[in-house]
Amino acid sequence: MIKYQLVCDQNHKFEGWFHGSAAYDEQAANGLLRCPLCDSDQVKRALMTPNLASPKRRKSIAPSAANQLPAAESAASVPEASAPFPPSRAAASHAATSGQAPVTRAEQVQAFGAALAELRQLRQKIIKECRDVGDNFAQEARKIHYGQAEAEGIYGQATTEERELLKDEGIEIFDMPWVPPDH
Repeated sequence: MIKYQLVCDQNHKFEGWFHGSAAYDEQAANGLLRCPLCDSDQVKRALMTPNLASPKRRKSIAPSAANQLPAAESAASVPEASAPFPPSRAAASHAATSGQAPVTRAEQVQAFGAALAELRQLRQKIIKECRDVGDNFAQEARKIHYGQAEAEGIYGQATTEERELLKDEGIEIFDMPWVPPDH
């Protein structure tokens, strides 16, 4: 697989993954590349710099540590926003056989934008009405659940193991994609 930085005629930058440069060339030639933000089909490769480590840097990076997030940056705290993928032929075929109209790319972009707006509103509500307990989320949730602290809304980070233990104890929590604020 190869990752290319792409840019549309509206200067929206995004990345695309391809099986190789020939796959990119084929998709570009067939007009299959579209901007996930504005649906423009005028997409080209952006100028990229190679991501190469010098021999000195290669020795300083441990292979296993280079690909892992620290415990504090668990799935509960990492933003999870990405652009929708174009509808697959299978999805279009399913829509045709199920009697549903296929979803257009513009409808996908609009729905994605609406979902992001709702997540941003929810984030603002949480920040305004709840207390940020940071990495102490699991401990604070237990205190509230067992009546050792006053019931209140809290948010913060927890490791995968901490989240599983809370659920095993019957403490209801949910993971929320923490999308960046709109600029």
